[in-house]
Amino acid sequence: MPAWIAKEAGLFKKYGLDIDLVFIDGSTRGIQSLLAGDLSFTEAVGTSAINGRIAGGDIAIVNGVVNTLPYYVVGKANIKSREELKGRTAAVHIPGTAADFALRLALKQVGISYNQIKAITVGGGPARIASVIAGQTDFTIVSDAEKIQGERNGLKVVIDMAALKVPFLYTCTVTSRQMIREQPNVVQSMVEAIAAGVHFFKTNKEESIRIMSKYTRGPSRAILEGAYSAYSQLFVEDTYPTVEGLRNTLEVQSSWDPKAAKAKAEDFVDLRFVDQLRSSGFINKLYGRR
Repeated sequence: MPAWIAKEAGLFKKYGLDIDLVFIDGSTRGIQSLLAGDLSFTEAVGTSAINGRIAGGDIAIVNGVVNTLPYYVVGKANIKSREELKGRTAAVHIPGTAADFALRLALKQVGISYNQIKAITVGGGPARIASVIAGQTDFTIVSDAEKIQGERNGLKVVIDMAALKVPFLYTCTVTSRQMIREQPNVVQSMVEAIAAGVHFFKTNKEESIRIMSKYTRGPSRAILEGAYSAYSQLFVEDTYPTVEGLRNTLEVQSSWDPKAAKAKAEDFVDLRFVDQLRSSGFINKLYGRR
């Protein structure tokens, strides 16, 4: 959403950027497009950035917009307990996405291994929740908007990941290290524009909901209100990425990926740009603080 806001509110232009937004379903594909040279930046989940870097991509995370997992395991009403997820059919996203990681972590929290469910790759949140509502699958992992939709259709929250507040880099901006080397001013401007987008979102509810409605194309006002309420709390003011969240990701991923076991969280970030936001007083000025 901060990128949508920055585009629609003219913040990219304000900070000297001419940005075209391209919709790509799933941050794994976004990272692939970045590696292919088709994008200058991509909004992504930390897991996808980690996988792209581990695979040899010369990329870096330059900010963090959401630093926890705002996810819910939602399922049919006849699922009476978390333990009853075992053996059931789940609508899942492609490997490496935030939704994929969140489901694996949620299952781990209740002592269920991923191979003890029947995972069916469906895609993004709207498709996953529709699959459960239609009875094609038993449960899925979704964010706030789809959770509200599911509850209105008789589904129930089985696990609330948001309440656990697990450090996790859910939304961040990723670019190439070549871009950082050759055009650091452009990267700084991008980080500033996204931070300004977060501020706009937090302080301009009606206009932000209008922009959300334009880009999501379909959710009701109530769903948009719910999403706004959640993300106005989740968005990080100074957009400083959670390195601890990256460590958590690497720890979980190391169980099946030897390269993750050897990696250090600090290798995946370049913090000079968010450090500049802090040291320059940029964030305090945005929010009218001294």
